[in-house]
Amino acid sequence: MVSYCVFAFLNPEKGYFNAIIQQFGGEPVSWYTEKKYWPFIIIFMSQWKGMGYNTVVYLASICGIDKTYYEAAVLDGASKWQQIKYITLPLLKPVITILLIMSVGGIFKADFGLFYQLPKNSGPLYPVTNVLDTYIFRALKTSGEIGMSSAAALFQSAVGFVLIMIANKIVSKVDNENALF
Repeated sequence: MVSYCVFAFLNPEKGYFNAIIQQFGGEPVSWYTEKKYWPFIIIFMSQWKGMGYNTVVYLASICGIDKTYYEAAVLDGASKWQQIKYITLPLLKPVITILLIMSVGGIFKADFGLFYQLPKNSGPLYPVTNVLDTYIFRALKTSGEIGMSSAAALFQSAVGFVLIMIANKIVSKVDNENALF
């Protein structure tokens, strides 16, 4: 869905961005052949995609906080900032820690759809959009290198597992209560 929305903006012939550029007298940009724009496009779209999930997780966590804490803080004369600082953030600490550990484990994992579907698998964009996930897929699809693709996927999983274990060990040293195990 996201890749189709982006394509509506970046379509070389009828895209919204090219229409705006042409209205101001500029030349249309061939977005799917120009490498220099894609690091910014991918970063922006990744943040936009992740915002919804993170909002749901944090909002659910905040809704789970007992309201009596806030009522007692108001009776004691706490401002909104003090309520956030002394109630909300400390009670969100376990959720923040778990999400941090999981994101450290996903450093070697790329969003396949973001790097494959968003740029429409455009050959000129391979230097800026080729990540381990797309390499594994393309290797299986085009050359049939099952052994190399399996080794790359195993490496990716093993490194992710090791990073999760290291991050969890660091968290358990700092605050054992918020570690995964």
